[in-house]
Amino acid sequence: MPGEWRRKRSAAAAAVLAACVLSLGGCTRMEDAMALVPFLNFMREAPSFDPYEAPRPAPANSVPLESPAGTWEPTIPTPVTEAALQEFAASVTSPTTMDEAVLARGEHIFLTYCSVCHGPQGEGNGPVVGPGKFPMGPDLRIPNTVGRSDGYIYAVVKAGRGLMPSYRRIPPADRWAVVSYVRQLQGQGGVAPAPGTVSAPASVPAAGADTAPAMVADTASTGEQE
Repeated sequence: MPGEWRRKRSAAAAAVLAACVLSLGGCTRMEDAMALVPFLNFMREAPSFDPYEAPRPAPANSVPLESPAGTWEPTIPTPVTEAALQEFAASVTSPTTMDEAVLARGEHIFLTYCSVCHGPQGEGNGPVVGPGKFPMGPDLRIPNTVGRSDGYIYAVVKAGRGLMPSYRRIPPADRWAVVSYVRQLQGQGGVAPAPGTVSAPASVPAAGADTAPAMVADTASTGEQE
């Protein structure tokens, strides 16, 4: 009868379907055969890039030839000791020239980060120093500091010393500019920047954005790292 024939055909189709489903549940010959068909093997051979594989060549002139952070320089081990500062100071030399542009840049960085403690002229009379405030602001013009090498002052700015924190966030070129400006304040030569020529680039926070006290000068209490 037609109804009975339909039931038998449906049962046979269901059996075939079940067999196919069960055969696809593991690594079977049918699955291996299907993997040979490019249209069906995308799950096995996924179109993805390998780790660190460039998806395409970089456009011409798009790869920087110099590091934005400046040239490599030795690190200063922590805790910062006098010996470590001296060793670092002996390994670096200032790459800058004491010209108007460098001194103007150094003045801007100095007024932004250093003058809060050292004062705008390096006299140790910054706004955070005084009764009920920060205990002391060393004068950068005293003979001991004047006698320090450029590399030593740079190292103190980079790593800190005593009560002075590290100013690693200042780029290396700007640290050297600060050293040049400190030398200008100490009266060791150079061309003073003309009044009103100092500008604040967008990459540097505005003056007063970071007011951590800075202490570079030599005093009796700065021999240890706080």
